[in-house]
Amino acid sequence: MIRNSKIIATIGDATDKVLRKIVEGAADAVLIDSYYGSNEQNVERIEKVKALREEVGRDLAIIYDVDHIYAKNKYKLIRIDEENVDFACVNDVDFVACPFVGNLEEITKVKELIKSHGKNIGIIVKIDCKDGYDNLDDILEIADAIMINRDELGVDISYEDLPGIQKEIVRRANEAAKVVILTTQMLYSMVYNPRPTRAEVSDVANAIFDGVDAVMLTEETAIGDYPCEALETVDRIIRTVEKNNAVDAERFEVAEYKMSISHAVSMTTKHLLEAVDVKNIVTYTKSGTTARFIARYRPNIPVLAVLPDRESARKLIITRGIVPYIEPKMLSMEEMLSNASAYSKEVGLAEVGDSILITAGQPDTGKGTVPPTDFVYISKVD
Repeated sequence: MIRNSKIIATIGDATDKVLRKIVEGAADAVLIDSYYGSNEQNVERIEKVKALREEVGRDLAIIYDVDHIYAKNKYKLIRIDEENVDFACVNDVDFVACPFVGNLEEITKVKELIKSHGKNIGIIVKIDCKDGYDNLDDILEIADAIMINRDELGVDISYEDLPGIQKEIVRRANEAAKVVILTTQMLYSMVYNPRPTRAEVSDVANAIFDGVDAVMLTEETAIGDYPCEALETVDRIIRTVEKNNAVDAERFEVAEYKMSISHAVSMTTKHLLEAVDVKNIVTYTKSGTTARFIARYRPNIPVLAVLPDRESARKLIITRGIVPYIEPKMLSMEEMLSNASAYSKEVGLAEVGDSILITAGQPDTGKGTVPPTDFVYISKVD
């Protein structure tokens, strides 16, 4: 069974000797943080992850946690460390995770720095303070994803309010079709013990019920005594929850606003799934936008996103329910419709006789361009 919700593992001393197991195992992405290693160590870790993902054929995303500069009181964040952004660009990671330092200008500056390096690196903004929560709508406009950092957010917000605020942030990110990651002490007891507590199991399960795209382990994998066991545990929890509890699609109804054709077609897939029994969705997408729109409605079947290159594919790794597939050739509409069955069978999402749902845009093969998604088709796998 394909796991829809994704898992991010933080890399540190505890994972150095078992990095192959991490890459081969349950992790969909890894996070590199200067808190858990020097620049030299982190360069080596990034290179090892890249080599291993090529060797084992898994497109794990690499996230680099951008550091920040504190004010003299060592509490208030005042700006993002630009050298860290340069480091991420030079080492060609897939995402940077940025703290919210109280103003959107710092996030805009990060985007400009990345652009100046000629890189296409996604930006994950941490909701780690009350200012971040108060500016959530603006953050969702400019970020590719958000990360709810409950540890630091809990310093600014009373602990009794945090659970409700967490659910609200997840809901608003889902509505904006932006990836939302939950982190901090998901399975903290597994830093020192081989088994989680019942409360931790419930915490992970509730995050999946709420609609997060990914959960992230920090100390559990970076410095814990049981990094592989922690990954296997969260994987097992998520698979069991997803197998036994379908996501309530009514929570993801569309809001009353004008939308693009691609978004409208993506919304249509939600209603088709209610009427037709299909095994998976195949969506042809150049940038990943249509795949994200489809994922926004939380289908209970996997979405095979066919993309032209691995860089684009890794941007979708942390989006719930998405299985990236690389097809570098420009295909005609006839080829897209016929190849969708072969792709689904190859990845193990469908078998002969199954129905699949396909979304695509009619390509202009003469110009080599791909228009927005404007076509939906249901096909039998042969």
